[in-house]
Amino acid sequence: MGGLKLLRLQTDTHIVDRVPAVNTLRKYVLYLWLVFATLVVLIVSTVSRLGTQRFLHSATHGVARWWAWGMLRITGTRCHVEGLENIPGTGPYVVMGNHRSHLDAAVLIYNLPFLFGFIVKQELMKIPIFAGGMRSIGCVAVSRKKSKDDHAVLDGAAQEVAGGKNILVFPEGTRAPTDDFLPFKKGGVLLAIKAGVPILPFGLSGTGKVIPARILTVTPGEVQLNIGTLISTDGLTIDDRDTVLESVRQRIVDLYIPGYPDGAEIQRGDP
Repeated sequence: MGGLKLLRLQTDTHIVDRVPAVNTLRKYVLYLWLVFATLVVLIVSTVSRLGTQRFLHSATHGVARWWAWGMLRITGTRCHVEGLENIPGTGPYVVMGNHRSHLDAAVLIYNLPFLFGFIVKQELMKIPIFAGGMRSIGCVAVSRKKSKDDHAVLDGAAQEVAGGKNILVFPEGTRAPTDDFLPFKKGGVLLAIKAGVPILPFGLSGTGKVIPARILTVTPGEVQLNIGTLISTDGLTIDDRDTVLESVRQRIVDLYIPGYPDGAEIQRGDP
C-alpha cells in the first residue's frame, strides 16, 4: 500500500514538472498560429471584397472567428458567457469593456454574434494587404495629424460607425496588470455620442491569468464574459460625455469579477 502511494506521488510530481514545459510549448505554438492565421485572415478578407457585401461580411466574420478559435484552443482557454440576450441585433454598437490581456479580443471575436473592428492609425491603412483586411472587418482609421482635438479626430470614425460599423474600444487604453481599473479615456464615449449609437458594455474576467498583461506566458484556464444591457446615447451631446463615461465605467466594474475564476461560479458552458 505504501509503495502504491509512493508511485502516485512520483507520478503526480512528474506531471507537475511537465506543466511549465507544456505551457512554454503552447506559447511558441501560439506565436506560429498568430503569424499564420493573421495572414490568412488578411488574405481572405481582402479577396472577399471581390464578392457581394453579404459574402464579404460572412466570409470575414467566419475567418475572424476561426482565428480566435485557434488562439483559444492553443492557450487552453475555456469560455463561459452570460448576457447574450442583452444584444438585440447586430448593431451598430460601440463595444466597451475592461482590458486585461492579449486574449481579450479573441474571446470577444469568438463569442459576440456580430463582426466588429477597431480604431487604427491612418498610417497603417497605407499597407496594401493589411489595409484591405482591416477595412473588411470594419476597422476605421483616425489621424492625429489633422487636429489635437479628440472631437475632430473622431468625426470621420463616427460617420462610419453611424453607417453600420461596430467598433471595439478598451476605455482603459492599455492592458491593466491587476484587477484594479485604470483611468477611463473618453474617446469611446465621444465616438458613440457623435455616431448616435448605443454602447454595449461587457466585463471580461480571467484572461489576465491565461495570458498576463505585461509578459507573454500561457496558463490554461477559465474566462467569464458578462455582457450588460445597452447604454443609449439618444439625444445626448458631447457635453454629456462625463456623465455617460461614469455610467459606462460603473456598468463595466459591476460586470467584472475580480480574482476569477478562484471561488467564482461558472455561469454558462464552454462554447
